[in-house]
Amino acid sequence: MTNDHLAEPSRADVPASSSDAEEDGFVPVARASAEHGGLLEPPPDPEEAAVLAEEAEYEQRVLAGAAAAGRRAAAWMRGLPLPPGDWVRGPLAEAVEEVMTTLDPTGADRDVRGCGQDHAREVLDGLLRYLADAAPILSPRERTGLLAVVSCVRGVPRLLADDPHGVLHRGRLAAVCSLIDSAIARPPSAGPVPGRRTGGRTRPS
Repeated sequence: MTNDHLAEPSRADVPASSSDAEEDGFVPVARASAEHGGLLEPPPDPEEAAVLAEEAEYEQRVLAGAAAAGRRAAAWMRGLPLPPGDWVRGPLAEAVEEVMTTLDPTGADRDVRGCGQDHAREVLDGLLRYLADAAPILSPRERTGLLAVVSCVRGVPRLLADDPHGVLHRGRLAAVCSLIDSAIARPPSAGPVPGRRTGGRTRPS
């Protein structure tokens, strides 16, 4: 009786260890999957990569436009006829600028929380209380403009959370920015204010 059955198997008969296999240029599927977040993705198609790059560039332009609209609104608020250090010219203007310049479609969630904007939104929520006290100081147009700006700014993160692609690529964010610009636009000069004569002086009607 021979001892052939006890002979040590040849290297060809033994499955290669992971280190041996990797030396031969082979990476186990499980490890490759783990290293790529559990997903095995083929190399990107050049045409598709070009489209994605173009979309990303367009999104950056849209977000830059929103940031510019936020800065314009903040500058308008700082120029309102209010005392130095007033809440609107300080914290509220800063909150408007912060939200519009830090929009992040990839970081938004449906609760519109996080993204470093929680404090800014708390400030925006204080506008109605402020207007109740500042009514004699600001004109109706200025109060309406503030309400419109703050309403738009508060709504933008929610829009992004619900439909990032639609907001960026279908003109919705640009439309909101147009509303903001309309709210802060100076009215065209309409000439002398209509009035009536009383005792040789003109009083606004």
